[in-house]
Amino acid sequence: MANFAQFNLSKEMVSALEKLGYKEPSPVQGKVIPKALRGDSILCQSETGSGKTHSYLIPILDRLDLNLPRLQAIVICPSRELARQVYDFAFALSKYFPKLKVRLFTSSEEKSENEQGLSIAPQLVIGTPGRLKDLLAEDYKLNLRGVKTLVLDEADMLMDMGYFEDIDALRSLLREDLQVMVFSATLEQGLKEKLRKYAGSDFLYEGEENKSSGNVSHHLIDIKHVGKNEALIRFLKIRQPYLALVFASKKEDVNSAYASVKEAGYSAVLFSGDLQTRERRKTIRMIKENRYQVVVCSDLLSRGIDIEDVTDVISLDLPNDLTYYYHRAGRTARFGKSGDSWIFYDDDSTKLPLTLIQQGVKFDFSILRKEGLESDPVGLLPKTKLKKKKAFEDPEEAKEIKIAKARTRVDKVKPGYKRKQKWAVEKVKNKYRRKAIKKKIRANLHGKSE
Repeated sequence: MANFAQFNLSKEMVSALEKLGYKEPSPVQGKVIPKALRGDSILCQSETGSGKTHSYLIPILDRLDLNLPRLQAIVICPSRELARQVYDFAFALSKYFPKLKVRLFTSSEEKSENEQGLSIAPQLVIGTPGRLKDLLAEDYKLNLRGVKTLVLDEADMLMDMGYFEDIDALRSLLREDLQVMVFSATLEQGLKEKLRKYAGSDFLYEGEENKSSGNVSHHLIDIKHVGKNEALIRFLKIRQPYLALVFASKKEDVNSAYASVKEAGYSAVLFSGDLQTRERRKTIRMIKENRYQVVVCSDLLSRGIDIEDVTDVISLDLPNDLTYYYHRAGRTARFGKSGDSWIFYDDDSTKLPLTLIQQGVKFDFSILRKEGLESDPVGLLPKTKLKKKKAFEDPEEAKEIKIAKARTRVDKVKPGYKRKQKWAVEKVKNKYRRKAIKKKIRANLHGKSE
């Protein structure tokens, strides 16, 4: 059985990991930690919830010279929430290393607080790009000559949000032989090559083909042109989730959905970029303490936040950048658990779901009814009746129709006999309609006609 003792880690680190409950390294940790301990630069793409954060934190902390009060490693995250989460992981480990000092640098509101206590330099700082640039590259609050490791976490998001100018300003002040480790759950090919050159990567780790955990079940729900908020309330009543994250792409849709959920009497909270720093921090803490059943949120919450007990992720729509869908789905089925990701759609919004299917996501299909979820054998195919003559020219069907008519034929005309005969014939036709639809679905999925 694999364990952390197999790596070239200090006894103190192995002991600390055991006390914190980390006994077996994940696949990404098994590949990345030995390389990181050697000081290699790394580009790592691995699914959400696979253990990327500890893949870099463990070797960074183990390589620090704790007798030297000098900054030695920097971790850059795209959001305050992610930076706080990484800091919390590092702080948990720091309890077992008395000489270790870790600092968190995030929002501009905390600039004066950030600057306090820097007379004794931390060995590790974690923060957002703008705040780190202000403190380290412009105000020169810490000596950077001793920095030997730089980590870019959720690198695709850092680039998407335009942070690389700030990162470059900081990188230009660091040593040439810097160890650069780049991590992300999703990396498109063009971006992958750019980041590999940026990192000067000695080692590329590409994890599982699934962009979200293999323990996530994906579902497409046809809401039949019911309003999204009404469909959400109906779905919540049917599903009764333990903890659901409800995502919408537009701020007004997030706010509207939250108002509807609260009005329906659910224990719910709103999480979006409009919240102030302290509110966001408090909300994250309360979510993790299972204070709510429903969290209505923007895609700000889709990236890297670890919430253990999310059972259901609901997408009221799909983001145009579908990588965000994988991050949404990745909020459930973490830490080896299973979970469900549900997407609402109707006939006017099938393009993006079809793209996900082409990318290899396996869905089941349902129709949202008032009384419950009804299995949908047609799925994203147009729900139109097939032309009888072309679709049902089957000798067996014709034969069964004749038999049905014969069985309902009577010697004397009785009231209702025509109706009974019509029902018997329609029953046969429905049987063959279903067969034709299933055949068409198989042909559509395999890209060929049968």
